[in-house]
Parts: sequence; structure tokens; C-alpha cells
Amino acid sequence: MSYTSGKKKYETMVEVKSGDSTYLNIYEMKLLAGTYLKSDVPESELLINNTFAKFLGFKNPQDAIGISIMKNEKPVPVVGVLADFHTQSTHNPIKPFAFSLEKRRLRTFHIKLLAGENRAQSWTAAIKKMEQAWKESYPDNDFSYSFLDEDIAKFYTTEKNISKLLTWATGLCVFISCLGLLGLVMHTTRVRTKEIGVRKVLGASIRQIIALLSTDFFKLIILAFIIASPLAWWAMHTWLNNFAFRTPIDWWVFLISAVMMLLAALATMGILTYKAANANPVNSLRTE
Repeated sequence: MSYTSGKKKYETMVEVKSGDSTYLNIYEMKLLAGTYLKSDVPESELLINNTFAKFLGFKNPQDAIGISIMKNEKPVPVVGVLADFHTQSTHNPIKPFAFSLEKRRLRTFHIKLLAGENRAQSWTAAIKKMEQAWKESYPDNDFSYSFLDEDIAKFYTTEKNISKLLTWATGLCVFISCLGLLGLVMHTTRVRTKEIGVRKVLGASIRQIIALLSTDFFKLIILAFIIASPLAWWAMHTWLNNFAFRTPIDWWVFLISAVMMLLAALATMGILTYKAANANPVNSLRTE
């Protein structure tokens, strides 16, 4: 499609769909300026999205009403401007888009099923009636249907599969890490058994001994977090770059991760460190 304003010509590829006012009302599309398609004459009017209006140089959607855009070498007036909406997944940016009543005969219908009690039964009955009506009107064509939410979910099948895989992988990594930490705590407390006994004899409290044993482990955990955080940020940033619309990576996400790491470590080594700190020093010094 193209549009000429003075000496400047705007030309771009535009996705065009056919949809009357009923279609637009079903999806509750917000109208920024103008009206829905009013004429029943095919290709006599255009309803464009705000991105298309901005491409044509109109900052105010109202200014685009009434202009004529060349479509199939014919001038077609713009009667309305819609707020931007997604026709594809958020991997792709919103592009110029237009609604027009096409000449071709459509065999795709969009129907709004009302929610409520026993909706599964009512929907099943409604779909059966649709199928009967379809077979009467188009006996040579197969009847098929899909739900909009399921179609949208298919856009993100890859992300769902990756999410499941990462969930299992993360759980396995945390489990293995906790086992490693548990083994390290057991080894350290066994090696330092006599040191703990001496400190208790010299008046060290259980809290001081637990702090003594835990400090070294927490240092290792903090070091691991410092190494892992930049790598995690880079991985998340790279993945989000696959989307045209993405959320920023906030600092508090890493803060929560650090707190959860420390809590997991504390839960893993807490019992062993307390047991070592609370042990009778006589038993640990008996062999000395």
C-alpha cells in the first residue's frame, strides 16, 4: 500500500484482514478515531492500526481519518484507526495492519462463546449445531474449529518446553549442590571436631561456634553467586532479545535469588553445624 502527502510518498507492505463491525466487536478492539467499517461494498473502506497511521506520519490518529491509501492501484479512504494489537506472537513487532471487506468468499467464522455455569456442555452443544449448519451450507468442505486461547498458546510452545526443561534441570542442580554442600559440611565438622571441643572448653558459645563453621561456607556461596549472576543476566538478556516486547531484568530478581541460595544452604548445613556445636567437648577431646 502507498500514500502520497505532498511530495513525500509512503509505501510499505501491509497485512490485510477482512472483518466487519461484528468481528471487531467480538474481539473488543479499541477505536482511537473514526468509525468501524460502515460500507458493505468490498474494498471500499480501510480501518488501519495506530502503527500504520504513525508510519504515514500522523501523530494524532484523528488526522488519518479521510485520507486515501492506494490499494491494488485504487484509492481507498481510511474511516477509522484502531489501537495496536498483536496478530502474531510477541517475538514479532507490531506492523502496519488494516481491515477491509475483501471480495473473496470467506469460510472462516469467529464466534464468541459465553462463559457461565455448565459452559462445557453448552459449548459442546453449540459446536454441534455449528457443524450441522456448516455441512448444510458447505457439504464439500470439512468442518474444523479452534479456540483463540489455544491458538495463542501455540505461539509459545517452544518457551513452554524450555521452561519445563529448565525447571527440571534447575531442581536437579540445586539437589546436587545441596548434596555437595552437605558432604563438605560433614567433612569439615569431622576434621574440626577437636577444634570445636577446645573452643567450647575455653568458653565459646554454641552461637559463636555455629557462626565460625558457617562463615566459610557462606563465603563460598557468595562467591558462587558473584560468578553466576553475570552469566545468568547474560543468558536472560540474550533470551529476551528474541522478543520484540520484553520486560526489563530488575535487580531485585538477583537479590531474591541470593536470599533463596542462602536459605537453602542454611537449611542444608544447619542441623549438622548445630549438632557439632552442641556436642560434648569431653568426647571430642578424649583421645588427646
